[in-house]
Amino acid sequence: MDKVSTPSLSIVIPTREGFADHWFNALTEVKGEVEFILVHPPGAPKYPTSDPRVQQIVSPLRGEIIQRATGLMNATAPYTLTINCDEYINPDISEISRQYFSRFPDSWVMRLSRKDVEFGKKEILEAPWLSPKPIEKLEVCGRSQGNSKLYEQGNYLLEIPITPIDNKFDVMCIFRGRRDHRGPHTENFDKKVWKTSIVQETLEDLVGLMPFIGPLKYIPFWCLDRLLGLFIQAKFFEQGQGKIIGHLMPSPEQLRMENNPPEYRRLNRYGILSEIFLVKCFPQYGYMWNLVITNLREVPKKYVLYRLGKEG
Repeated sequence: MDKVSTPSLSIVIPTREGFADHWFNALTEVKGEVEFILVHPPGAPKYPTSDPRVQQIVSPLRGEIIQRATGLMNATAPYTLTINCDEYINPDISEISRQYFSRFPDSWVMRLSRKDVEFGKKEILEAPWLSPKPIEKLEVCGRSQGNSKLYEQGNYLLEIPITPIDNKFDVMCIFRGRRDHRGPHTENFDKKVWKTSIVQETLEDLVGLMPFIGPLKYIPFWCLDRLLGLFIQAKFFEQGQGKIIGHLMPSPEQLRMENNPPEYRRLNRYGILSEIFLVKCFPQYGYMWNLVITNLREVPKKYVLYRLGKEG
């Protein structure tokens, strides 16, 4: 297979050591003009493959932010999808993306429909994918049309409005946490197909915030997902427009995610360490203050739970 000179979709994956061969084989079953960008942690060997669509980068630092950002900045296709190295995507994702953005050329993002799979259920992860419905034959529903519930029928695209980042600061979030994150908007970045141009432009701004003093830089290692999703929306926010930035795809799913094994203990990751950049760059938006103050409230609770789990 010849290398794609002008791919239509970049698929970025920050890896960890020892990802499964069957996952990589399933990844490379994706059809169409795609490029796969695998970003490995420091010291990890490159995966032995002859697939010319695969670009492999060894990151200078370990962590979601630096690995994922490195991959995103090296994407060359007009649209980009990020997943993890244990998640499975529909082999027709490139054609699905082409159909979607042909119909909605002004959209920023296409959110994938996902299926969560119980750990160990390989037969579900590896089951044949159902043929997607043609995008042009799907109706649109959403809050702006007053018919959001139609999405459950499986024949509708659900509107994704821009996050209401111009909400006022809610002083009560100091005591009970925030509430303005509820609604049909989306905060997170991952597992969605985005316009590469706005992602890379945003990342340039975000990386520019990291220099601290002289050669010292502040680089949080985790929690890029919500930080980048909200940073994009704040950077390109249009005051009072009620803008629809994309749509959620209906089932059948385009993404399958295997749940963690029962004995797996997820480390507490403090979103405040990265999401404080949102307040630094967009202090005029109350939504960002509501988020960061709520994150600060959760730090003691997360620390206690971490200690109890460690001692248990």
